[in-house]
Amino acid sequence: MVNPIRMKTIFVRVVPLAVLLTVTLYSRSLYADSAALEQLKTSLASAQQVLLDPKLTGAKHIYQRRKLLRIILQQLFDFDEMSRRSLGANARKYKDRLAEFTPLFVDFLEHAYMGILEANGDAKIQYIKEISDRDNVQIMTRTSLKDGSEYRVDYKLRPNTAGWRAYDVVVEGVSLVNNYRSQFDRFLNNKSFDELLLDLREKKEKFT
Repeated sequence: MVNPIRMKTIFVRVVPLAVLLTVTLYSRSLYADSAALEQLKTSLASAQQVLLDPKLTGAKHIYQRRKLLRIILQQLFDFDEMSRRSLGANARKYKDRLAEFTPLFVDFLEHAYMGILEANGDAKIQYIKEISDRDNVQIMTRTSLKDGSEYRVDYKLRPNTAGWRAYDVVVEGVSLVNNYRSQFDRFLNNKSFDELLLDLREKKEKFT
């Protein structure tokens, strides 16, 4: 199978989140829904309602649809935590610049996958297994797309003041956070942090 994580530049790869964020039409239930699993299912079901609502389809309703999806994504993901983990050691090195980086990267994460979500709103997800590790939970799923392709997608969640939120997603064994971290490391080994911020700002200007 071709690795869905491979990408040519630091900001090009968005396919995996097409898999991990698509909503469920059916699921094989675990023995009992934990608070983390319930949060995951609720968020995905809410996204499904938006994506499949005929009143919100088409380019005419893109602003309203994506505004609603953004709210759902914020309820599903701990984007601030994902931003820090994606920077890794650079988060400590550039701790005085996190106030600039975090909102730009969060905006990138929220926007970059909107089109992919809209193209895969009828995917099917099976909930396979849940593993607890201290305060963290990993929920394993199998996602099937309309074209017949299947992917294993694992969600890693942790509790915060707002409830359970995903801080990483592993697609076919490849961690989203680790993937970004390695790419940010390479980027910052050759370019400045200011150039990274500039790149993010330029991407933001191109968002719908």
